[in-house]
Amino acid sequence: MAGRGAWTRAVGSVGWRCLILDSQQPTNARVPNLLKYRTNVFDVQYEQFRRFAPCSASRQERLSLLHCNRRDAFPTPSTACGPLLLPASARSAPSLDDAQNRLSVLLEHMDEGVVMVAADLTILALNGPLLDLYGLPPNSVAVRDFFDFLQCLAERGEFGPGDTAAIVAEQLELARCADRARHEHRRPDGRILEIRTRALPGGGFVRTHIDITERKRGEDELADKRETLRLILDNIGQGFILYDRDLRSIMYNKKLLELTDVPEHLAKNFKTMEESTRFQLESGRLFLPADAPDFGDDIDAKLKYVLDRTARPNRECIYVRPQHDGRILEVRVVPQPDGGQLRTFTDITKWVNADQAVRQSREILTGVIDSMPALIDVRDRDGVILLTNRSFREIHGASPTVPDRGPTADRAESLNRLVIESGQGVPFFEESGQDAKGRRRDWLTTKMPLTDEAGEVTHIVTVALDVTARKRAEEELRDAQASLIQAEKMASLAQLVAGVAHEVNTPIGVTLTAISHLDEEVVKIRALFDANRVKRSDFQGFLDVAWETTRMILSNIERAANLIQSFKQVAVDQASGEQRVFDLAAYVDEVLLSLQPRLRKTKVTVTTDIPPGLEIDGHPGSFAQVLSNLIINALVHAYDEGQEGRILLIAEEASAGWVTMRYSDDGKGIPPDIRNRVFDPFFTTKRGLGASGLGLSICANIMATTMKGSIALDSADGPGTRFLLRFPMWVKDA
Repeated sequence: MAGRGAWTRAVGSVGWRCLILDSQQPTNARVPNLLKYRTNVFDVQYEQFRRFAPCSASRQERLSLLHCNRRDAFPTPSTACGPLLLPASARSAPSLDDAQNRLSVLLEHMDEGVVMVAADLTILALNGPLLDLYGLPPNSVAVRDFFDFLQCLAERGEFGPGDTAAIVAEQLELARCADRARHEHRRPDGRILEIRTRALPGGGFVRTHIDITERKRGEDELADKRETLRLILDNIGQGFILYDRDLRSIMYNKKLLELTDVPEHLAKNFKTMEESTRFQLESGRLFLPADAPDFGDDIDAKLKYVLDRTARPNRECIYVRPQHDGRILEVRVVPQPDGGQLRTFTDITKWVNADQAVRQSREILTGVIDSMPALIDVRDRDGVILLTNRSFREIHGASPTVPDRGPTADRAESLNRLVIESGQGVPFFEESGQDAKGRRRDWLTTKMPLTDEAGEVTHIVTVALDVTARKRAEEELRDAQASLIQAEKMASLAQLVAGVAHEVNTPIGVTLTAISHLDEEVVKIRALFDANRVKRSDFQGFLDVAWETTRMILSNIERAANLIQSFKQVAVDQASGEQRVFDLAAYVDEVLLSLQPRLRKTKVTVTTDIPPGLEIDGHPGSFAQVLSNLIINALVHAYDEGQEGRILLIAEEASAGWVTMRYSDDGKGIPPDIRNRVFDPFFTTKRGLGASGLGLSICANIMATTMKGSIALDSADGPGTRFLLRFPMWVKDA
């Protein structure tokens, strides 16, 4: 049967794009070279064409299909070779010429560029979109075969710089060796083409070129968003894991592995909650609650216990999970509408420790306040007592409705109103009243306000020193000789108590304010935590406030404790330590050694000139305190920071049974107008710089009472300061 053509039919799904027949080849060689290529319109049926392929057409007609563009349809084959005989079922179909024209139009209106190449690299067909993709004007390229086509592109710089022949050879090898291969090509203008190569039966191939620039841009943007999301999830402060309805792991972040201490290479193998829980139980990373039954080494029983209680909660819940390394995790389980669940893991160790620190600070503050001999109570603006110390409860009982002290309640109430309205404290004043047992008491009282951030008074602190004993002593000693006034002044409990109350006033007030502020910050962070709205900045701010507040509390508590200890030393424990025999020179060296941390911060040196073997039967603890107070007093008052100086200690046995020690320094000295007050309790010229004014007063008290000796200031004019100490070698207990 003469003629040539193709058997075609329209299809609604993806079909084959074109068919080119080399009619110069015999039928049995020609048929395998047919291109069976899918399009949305046509599908060349290979088996049917084997049965109804036409005879050979002329070489010119075959080559006429070489160049087709949007303006030229496929050429109509000559009828010299005779018509194509169709089967009976297809004789009513449109003519082959019409089908061929439709194929030509189809190729020219495709978005993809198409080229079909024979086994000998002859180009059998290419369409206009291909030329457009490579920026080639229609009918401007005259090529004999695919080699020429690649060479033309290479010379135009399509494949980048380099040897043209090598580039063409590389591209030919890529085309020949690929079977249904797909690769991407980035054009010089930045566009990206996806090139698909499909081998033809009997040799040759078909290549399609698709511009995927926008798709790649979208994929890159999507990849960037996915990477950004991954980075966000991996760097948030919480670990999380998402399960489906069957408790299979869908996704998790690195923070989860860090918090649970599960290696990443092992976590990839855990597909379900059961698998990961089993691993953590077996490796000791997960503990059962303290109230759980003892399952021994039965991992299956432990696993069942854990999953029964935590795997499928009916509603959102939170539980605490202790870790093997001491950390504490808060686990929040949020059921999802599809039956899955989201679990978040938060390290709350710092918060728990902060709560413990607050409780500990409160206990320390309470202990310090309770150890003070003064009566302390804190009231609100309405006069309701909120806090009392042990001394207050011992005097007035534990009832929170204790009336105000003083001759009348009206006076106390008026003083409270004065504090609230003025925002200022009330100086020390004396008042009398009865305690819980009806006994008369005398107090030296002061009132201080506690204010909020706005400066409004929120509480009133009352500190009362029991001066009943002093009052009685004053009555008994009123008619005593004038020569005993100085001794009574040195031993006066009232002055000591008043001084310590004045000194303790500031640290206690600061401490109470700091505690109140810290309590407010704890309430705020707890509210944010309960609402699951804690941000890193919130928590960082809380840590900063907690750190600063606790430092302030500890500093002021330590200062108050030191003052209280000094007060006890003077007013209660006049003897320090037990009496024993000690070598004076060796013991002075020990005291100086204990002061080295303080001395190393200065440029002051201490030199001694004490003969060895000078033994004292006395109280070494009390003597050490006297010596320490003298040296520290000099470091504080005699020398400026960084100033060089020298302190000299000389001791000798002056007369039978007595020792004389001379202290001298080359510091600033003591002005003449205050020399008569240096031994007064709480007298200091540097009160605002941390000095308490008790150092020399304690020295005088210890030397007079415990050491049974004396200390005196050498009043001679000149640079520096000199003290003379005299005490017996054998101290007899009273």
